[in-house]
Parts: sequence; C-alpha cells; structure tokens
Amino acid sequence: MITNMPTTVEGAKLQLTQEQEARFRVVYRKTKDEQGAYFADLWNPETDYTDEFIIVPLRSVYDSVTDPLDIGTTFANVEGSTHDPRHGVSSWIQLLKVCLQNEYDVTSCCAEQNKIYIGDSQDGSDDKTRGFSCNDTIVGGHVILQATNSSSVDEGGYVHLLPICHKHNTFRYTGGTGAGYYMKLEREMKAVKLKSYFQLSALVEE
Repeated sequence: MITNMPTTVEGAKLQLTQEQEARFRVVYRKTKDEQGAYFADLWNPETDYTDEFIIVPLRSVYDSVTDPLDIGTTFANVEGSTHDPRHGVSSWIQLLKVCLQNEYDVTSCCAEQNKIYIGDSQDGSDDKTRGFSCNDTIVGGHVILQATNSSSVDEGGYVHLLPICHKHNTFRYTGGTGAGYYMKLEREMKAVKLKSYFQLSALVEE
C-alpha cells in the first residue's frame, strides 16, 4: 500500500529530481497489532507487496546524516530488514550518494576488509570469522551504530545506512542472514538516518 506522510524538516531539504522523488520510497512492515510499522527495505517497483507492508516517501522518514564517524566505530546489521542484492545495489547506493551529496565514497565497502567480530565488545574471533572475506558487490547496509551484535531496532530509534559489501551484509554466521556479528569502520564515514518506526495514525492513504 503506497501512502503519504508529513515531510520531515530534514526531508524537505533533500535535493531530489522528479525521478528520484518517485523512486526513493521506503518500505515498512506493519506490527502485529497494526498500530505501527517497522523499517523493512527501499521500495522495489517490481515487487508485489502484500498488505502487511506500507510504502512511504523518503522525505517522510529521512532524519539527517550523522556527524563524521571515526575509524574503528562499531556497527552491526539490523535484524528483520530485507537483504535483496538484486534490487539493493544501485538503488541504495544512489540514495546514499544523494543524501551524502557525494562527500564520501559510497562505491566501496567502508567496513574493515575481510573482518567481522563476535563476543560483544571483546573483538572475539573463531574459525568462521577468521575465514570471512569480502566481495565486490556494494550495497546500502541497514545498520545500528555503536552496536556489537545484530539486533532489531527499538521504537523511536533509527536505521542507519552505510555502504558495505554484500558479504558483510548477509554473512550467515548464526544461520540468520547478517546476524550474530559486528563490524568496524575502516575509514571516516557519515551514515544516513531513517526512522525505524512510525505510528500508522500518521499515514494519509493516497
């Protein structure tokens, strides 16, 4: 269901072309009580979404970009968001380019190369993590900053977008896609902030 929402203050400042305005919509999944919706993915016009999904304009859920993040900043994947490299490669990267105004490189992985970590803040490793390697496909990863394990996002929190390789985004450490480990920034970077949750009462159906 494609709907409308009030534009955020920062969303109104985005410099988008008509094409980008139409393409950059964000998908949220309704909660079981249908009172709210949590972040799921960037809209794919070729996907036939069921009634459990809500599609809203980027301007309605865009918060800002972060201050520059230091080398070594930890981050982990969001559990529950989708990981679709067939759609995510060009669309998420283009969104990052627009929001970051080409200030930072989004065409290469910003995580430490060939490394993932486990053990909360202990920078642990095992045979699986030591055998991890990156690949060349770059996606806009949906992540939680300052995290040392993957998790879902809390109501009122934010999903952050960073350019990472497909392997960092989807490695099956625990059996779940992208779950059970964390990463560190290899270079200074900014992240794009989107709302992780909103009340369905904020929607205006088109």
